Amino acid sequence: MLGNLRRTQPSVCAELEDAVRSGMLPQSILFAGCAGSSRLTGALDLAFHLTGEDESRPFLRSGNVMYLASRDRTMETRAAVQLFSRQRNDRSRLFLIDSVRRTLLQYHAAIAPLYEGKKSSAKARDEEGRGGSLFSNAEAVDAVILALEDESAIDAKKAEDISSALLGRMKEDFFTMGKRSHGATIDEIRRVRDWLEEGSDEKCVIIEDPEDIAEGAENSMLKLLEEPPMHSHLILISSQPSRLLPTVLSRVRRFDFPQLGSSTVSALIGEIFSIYGKYPSFESFFFEQGSDEKDREAMDKAVALYTDALCSGRMLSIEEEDTLFSSVEKMSGYGYFRRCVAAAVEARLCRMPAGRARRIWKSLSTALYRSDTYNMSIRTALDLALREVENGE
Repeated sequence: MLGNLRRTQPSVCAELEDAVRSGMLPQSILFAGCAGSSRLTGALDLAFHLTGEDESRPFLRSGNVMYLASRDRTMETRAAVQLFSRQRNDRSRLFLIDSVRRTLLQYHAAIAPLYEGKKSSAKARDEEGRGGSLFSNAEAVDAVILALEDESAIDAKKAEDISSALLGRMKEDFFTMGKRSHGATIDEIRRVRDWLEEGSDEKCVIIEDPEDIAEGAENSMLKLLEEPPMHSHLILISSQPSRLLPTVLSRVRRFDFPQLGSSTVSALIGEIFSIYGKYPSFESFFFEQGSDEKDREAMDKAVALYTDALCSGRMLSIEEEDTLFSSVEKMSGYGYFRRCVAAAVEARLCRMPAGRARRIWKSLSTALYRSDTYNMSIRTALDLALREVENGE
């Protein structure tokens, strides 16, 4: 039933399957856990099962499943394209299809009217002229992926053409839909309700990071949870469930997703891609596989610059800060950057006096906690860590 989830979270999978079989799964549920714990994998598995479209799950194509996303999928998708270009086998092909279609699930017809007139940054057009707006550009990406589903033997030239076509269209606004804020908007939630009330098909909406949405959207979501339309299912995905309103938490059944250990992540990467190495996280794997030597050098310099500043107790100059963060932003690598900084700082602390080491680690840990818990930008949080260490010196 939930085969993809079973590979990484067998206990959660068994709990969900028991609830489905017994008819005890409520219409509204919450998947709580940190990034990389297979919450979205489980949500998609369950959504396609509940809507009766298990067979199409490998290609993630259904008009009865909507995904209101919040995460940045740029790094993962770039890695998927590069892996496909190099390996050109069924595993890399299916992973590319899956990665791109997760983003395409955002482009649902029910919310399309909200984005009329919004232009895509992609300059390419297909033979039918698609590509000008965000949704028409998504249709063009979908056409490339649809053709890829039926490909059996792909030579190097064909793989290069497919990769170029996708990378030419999948600019930043393809992943964010041009939104400046994270999470679902109030207009999207209202459109979701209207869509769920139409017809008698089973439908499922996945709402990611509901703790980050604005107050108006949160109130609309609460009303939807209080009185979900018949034949509808709502799955919330949250990394900070403590930030959700008690009234929201009281209307969902919670399933906790434990963090995956580094050995589990490495084994899974080896199983899927036949690439074996010490990858502590999917973020590390995606960055190393999707970036080129220039990107990796830039990331190493950024990590070293910030680590040296934090451990020496000095503020970065405006020029240094702009160069550092613009470089990380360009690579869509904040998740990887913060993980590398934490590892680099931890390695340096053992050579420092205990009091100073504790102060530095507390400042960094607090900064990352603020970023996660209060929706503070990682740039602002890391800047505050530098100021705290400098003032503490």
